[in-house]
Amino acid sequence: MRVRDPDSKKRRLLTAALTEFAAHGLSGGRIDAIAKGAGCSSGLVYTYFGSKERLFDAVLAFIAESAVAGMPITGDDLPGYAEKLHQGNQDHPEVVRFVTWYQLERDPGTDTPPMPDDTVKHKIDVVRQAQKDGLVRDDIPAPTLLLAVQAIARMWTTHPRSTLDAIDPTADRQLRREAVRAAVQALVAVPVS
Repeated sequence: MRVRDPDSKKRRLLTAALTEFAAHGLSGGRIDAIAKGAGCSSGLVYTYFGSKERLFDAVLAFIAESAVAGMPITGDDLPGYAEKLHQGNQDHPEVVRFVTWYQLERDPGTDTPPMPDDTVKHKIDVVRQAQKDGLVRDDIPAPTLLLAVQAIARMWTTHPRSTLDAIDPTADRQLRREAVRAAVQALVAVPVS
């Protein structure tokens, strides 16, 4: 007797959708290619997710949940958190491409459902507590500081290749990781009065 495992099928669909949407975006992504990549029927996409757009949104939530589990944030080591984010971007360029497509193709005012944002709220709370504890600067609002840390972590993946080659023609991974750490350390340091 065959055992049904809908959670496994959903994970396979999300993984296949990440690959397809990273390559082609929402507009160019094809449901039949996603289903084939997951080893499922196209109908299951609609059964589980309702539409291609809702699947696209589910992939973003899937990425966010995976990132939270794999990259915990602590207030006493925001440079380390940024390093982990940077490394995650290097190890999973398909996630960076997917997020770029998401930003291009979904209107944040009308199209996008709220993120499962206990994840973002938790990160802001960690930064806010670190500010209260005197571990990081408190003259920048916690949400803004978190966003800046994350932007620094992505800096080597969001600029054109020609810019990166001019700055670091050898594509030295260690230099780039150390640059992320140093920039975040400088950013979050408590100003000396």
